[in-house]
Amino acid sequence: MSYSKTFSRRLCKFVQILFLLLILPFQIQSETKQEDSKSITIDTNTEIVSDFIWRGNSFVGEAQSRRDGARYESFTYAPALQPTINIWSPDKKFEWMLFGNFQLTNRSDKDSDKRLFQTSPGGVGPSYLGEETRFYDPYNQDPCVQSVHRQMISQDSNNVSCSGFIPNQGYGPKKEPNGNKRADGMFFSMMYHFDPSVFGDFSVGIWFYNTFQKTPNSLLPPSTQKQNPVVSGGAANSFHANNPDAQTRLSWHEYFLQWKLPFFRILKPMFSYYTQYSTENGGIMAGKNYLSFSANYTFFEGNFFRIQPHWNLGYTMSNNMIDNRNGIQDITSSISFLFGDFFIKGAHILRPDVYLYDTNNYFGYAGGDPEKTNWNRSSEDGKVVNPSRIYGAYNTSILNSIEQINTGNSLTDATLKTYLREAYTLQKIPIHLFYVSFGYTKSF
Repeated sequence: MSYSKTFSRRLCKFVQILFLLLILPFQIQSETKQEDSKSITIDTNTEIVSDFIWRGNSFVGEAQSRRDGARYESFTYAPALQPTINIWSPDKKFEWMLFGNFQLTNRSDKDSDKRLFQTSPGGVGPSYLGEETRFYDPYNQDPCVQSVHRQMISQDSNNVSCSGFIPNQGYGPKKEPNGNKRADGMFFSMMYHFDPSVFGDFSVGIWFYNTFQKTPNSLLPPSTQKQNPVVSGGAANSFHANNPDAQTRLSWHEYFLQWKLPFFRILKPMFSYYTQYSTENGGIMAGKNYLSFSANYTFFEGNFFRIQPHWNLGYTMSNNMIDNRNGIQDITSSISFLFGDFFIKGAHILRPDVYLYDTNNYFGYAGGDPEKTNWNRSSEDGKVVNPSRIYGAYNTSILNSIEQINTGNSLTDATLKTYLREAYTLQKIPIHLFYVSFGYTKSF
């Protein structure tokens, strides 16, 4: 009897131990899942793009064309590294995001106006020996440069009106502030996600973007900027794009609301509203509103190979406080091919309402000179000054030849000069933009 009791007790203990061993892994897994659900989540995305294009704006490609004196094209190779980090709170209600843009090529500044003699970047000076002063310094801003030019032509040192020409003492080509490094910047956003409801999912937030260096400004800069007395266009021209004293650190600030619609959830439809309150550029962009409707779908979701198309329609009202134009800013379509954590993406951007971009406040003035606003007289023809037709001895000689036309009738001269100049310098604004990218995503 005692033996059977002892055996029964041992058997019970064995069963208890076996039971614990069987359920312990499940308990540990359950506790791990509970702990994981209470921890923060980090999503990362590292991408190399062929151009920094956002909301229909080519922030680097078109600037690079101006830097290199190249024609505006639909596809521009201006690669950048763009890392992104999203951090989620344990309850998935708070989201913080950091996004960086770091240009990989053409980072250094370059002499883009190709003038032989200058005392400062963006200053006056001849594009070729023998150019008439009325073409390169019509406002008599820099007598020293004029004297150096005359000295080089006539070899007469008596006509020097200032310190004369001394090699390596400040006269010569100057690099303008146009390197792609000036587009490097950091984007930071904070977002709060409300509890889902039958009306959809709502989120609100605020974001900031700042470049690390001062950036060539195509928009009208603030009146507080320092004047440069020897930039093209006269002493009153404080806003020359090549003037180092007329640069600003490009920054944007926006409030936004996002609404994930409660229907067709398989397509993830989302309506977003952004309003800009930035005060740089004299507040020209303050009050700009951008509305977007986006959707995306993932084929073969959960598999190693996936295909993800994405679509966005963006409408602006208005584009800035000066032009006050409303319209479709961009229709962006992209398709991503995902291989595990890696992906390849191609994107097409359509800018149907090109008049939003047909303005000196987007592309800047011809040669960065407000005195040449009549070079792009019409804001309805979808044309802008071609950077490859502005600078250099060849272009300058042609433009100067046009200005020397004299038929004896001033009205005929003005009409003919305008027609020939526009025929030579203007090009169609690209309506289609393209970029490609390669990247890697990982969540922790």
